[in-house]
Amino acid sequence: MIYNNIIIAWRNLTKRKLYASINIFGLSLGISSCMLVFALVWHINSFDKYHKNADNIYRLVTNTFEGSREYHTPGVPAVLPEAFQNDFSGIESSVLISGGHNGLITVQEAGQAKYFMESGLAYTTDAFFEVFDREVEGGQSVNILEKPNQAVISKKYAEKLFGSTDVIGKTFQFQKGDLYAVTAVMEDFPKNTDFPFEVFLSYENLKKSRESGGWNSIHSDDQFYLVIKEDRVKESINSGLAAFVEKYLGDNNRENRTHLLQPLTEIHFDERYSNFRYQVSSHTNKIMIGVAIFLLLTASINFINLSTALSGKRSKEVGLRKVFGGNRSNIAGQFLSETGIICLFAVFIAFVISSLAMPYMNDFLGTEADFSIIFSPIGLLTVFSIWLIISLISGAYPSLIISKLNPIGAIREQNQSKQSKTYVLRKGLVVFQFMITQFFIIGTLVLVMQMNHLRSADIGFQKDAVATFTLPERDLDKSRRLAERLRNLPNVDMVSVSFTEPASGSSSSTNAIMVESNEEYTVHIKPADEYYLDTYGLELLYGENLIKEDTITRYLATESFAKKAGFENPEDLLGVYVNIGGIEAPVAGVVKDFYSQSLKSEIEPTFIFQNHHHFRTVGVKVSEANANLVMEKAGEIFVNLYPEYPFEYSFLDEKIANFYESEQRMSTLFIIFSCIAVVVGCIGLYGLVSYMAAMKTKEIGVRKVLGASSAQVLTMFSKEYVVLLLIAFALAAPLAGYLMEKWLEDYASKIQLSWQFYLFSLLLVAGIAFLTVGYKSIQAAWANPSVSLKSE
Repeated sequence: MIYNNIIIAWRNLTKRKLYASINIFGLSLGISSCMLVFALVWHINSFDKYHKNADNIYRLVTNTFEGSREYHTPGVPAVLPEAFQNDFSGIESSVLISGGHNGLITVQEAGQAKYFMESGLAYTTDAFFEVFDREVEGGQSVNILEKPNQAVISKKYAEKLFGSTDVIGKTFQFQKGDLYAVTAVMEDFPKNTDFPFEVFLSYENLKKSRESGGWNSIHSDDQFYLVIKEDRVKESINSGLAAFVEKYLGDNNRENRTHLLQPLTEIHFDERYSNFRYQVSSHTNKIMIGVAIFLLLTASINFINLSTALSGKRSKEVGLRKVFGGNRSNIAGQFLSETGIICLFAVFIAFVISSLAMPYMNDFLGTEADFSIIFSPIGLLTVFSIWLIISLISGAYPSLIISKLNPIGAIREQNQSKQSKTYVLRKGLVVFQFMITQFFIIGTLVLVMQMNHLRSADIGFQKDAVATFTLPERDLDKSRRLAERLRNLPNVDMVSVSFTEPASGSSSSTNAIMVESNEEYTVHIKPADEYYLDTYGLELLYGENLIKEDTITRYLATESFAKKAGFENPEDLLGVYVNIGGIEAPVAGVVKDFYSQSLKSEIEPTFIFQNHHHFRTVGVKVSEANANLVMEKAGEIFVNLYPEYPFEYSFLDEKIANFYESEQRMSTLFIIFSCIAVVVGCIGLYGLVSYMAAMKTKEIGVRKVLGASSAQVLTMFSKEYVVLLLIAFALAAPLAGYLMEKWLEDYASKIQLSWQFYLFSLLLVAGIAFLTVGYKSIQAAWANPSVSLKSE
């Protein structure tokens, strides 16, 4: 019986090639989207799950409060871990990791020096290998990072530095400072980890300088991890953290600092604290899963619509089967077999589409998802489940409707009624399909417009035609010589040396104390030279600029600080003495507000002042027409002063654009998925209208003979879809508006949703639907009525 059903199903499919192709193509797009999302979500959710203690590892994070604002950092004071271990018992193991280090590595071999500019270095101790699973493959496994000047490197990095993994005892120099001896070689880090370190250096080399800042100094990349296996220990730590802070900070806790334990399994998804990879996936998971489900539903709707629509053409077949003894279960089984075959074809095509698309998706999203997970037992089970669910969802209702047709009525073709439940269902499914399409389009419009806003918004400084690069050494004389030579280049307007650009992913904040009132405020600081304002186009509203000096004698403050400190007129802040880091100096100038981070964040009160000890970034304002040529000349000057270091620069507008890389990717994804939803919807609509045209061939012929125009025939086909489109829009618009408003809440600077978004979406979908319906309708309207009526 099953074999017979399959043979009949195959014959019916080959007889109706158009409808089968439409269903297979639509389903393959939906299933391939699910496969891609499955591989991506599996990869994202697997981050650091491979550690044997994954469920028992926690990171101690820091929160500070100022008024109603809350600040988050994953870092802790370097002096905290030792105090923490003394004050809390029951901790299995713990480790401090100081990540985010980069610089020059020098290897001496055969009397010749080789230089490598590297990132991905961290300072830590042996305890790292107790907390996390990373196998040490060469050398001893204990006391490998306990003494100063020890290093553990990955196999990949050993090959890079020394051309071999047999490197125990070999040495390299970091940042022209300490010489490190390799004590062990560890396995390369996997793709799914937020600890992407190639080199571990002994924390003993960094400990003194880090701990000199005491309890008030926090670096976001100094992160403390603990293994806590017992719930009672975790509860004891959580309940004791407030007393712990009070014990060590006491009256110095002006920022209302608190700490809390964050599970390792949440780190990859928490935007507040981020991780050592500096990438989080908080929204991507949910959005991708939702999109895949919607696309699959859209494709399934096509199948149900076409199957129920075709039931009229197959009514005689069903009637005859029943007359000759066929029962409902046999007939339903045959139609489910057809559905299963269509879905099976769609699955095979989806395998091809998704395997070809996976590398592009990885490149686009910056992920390393592996498509081979689809061929694992869980992957194959998921694909089988998708096939089974789609087959049942798409085939169950049509098969039940068709199999219960009255045999005599079926043979006489009396089962087709415009007011039948099947017809009502088809209209409801078309509404749902239009709703999904319009939701995607509205969402895409909002994303694109917000991205345009982020690119064009006034950020308070000049970002175009400004190139920046990092100083490799903290040498004041060299940096001044470099800046002076750069200023003498043709087409260079200005050069500044500073801590960072006005807007940077790396920020530094501290407390500013009003000397007279002793009031204290959290502010961002931007150590910079006297050329900073002119180089980056910052506007001095009142007072004077910085001057060339080796010590701090004056501050520049932004107008937002003046408002925060209670000065209604920012000019009144001039001459007021402020204490920053123990140095008292007057405010010499007030600068117009600018964004010191991305437009997601509020404008922060900021101080600018001379402090060459923190200078590390060179900004070069150049002529736009010759920017790259100018930077080639700048590179020659750089290499002349720093021959061991490669010259790498970037343009400020590109760096700022990188702030919104995830939003740009999401915007592009929505555009792609919107197009897929539109295509799937259109082919389904095309199939439905094709069926209607075939069913109404004789009716159209009679109307034409009786004088109906082509426009009237076209109206007959289109009017009901206009109503369905408006109903779908009424459902999609408020839902899309609500969700996009929630998404926009993450931005301090954002667009306002207006009626134009909704109108454009409505007109666009209406135009696409009209073209789809109109094409087939015009074909039917222009057909010669004598041909359609010749059988009468």
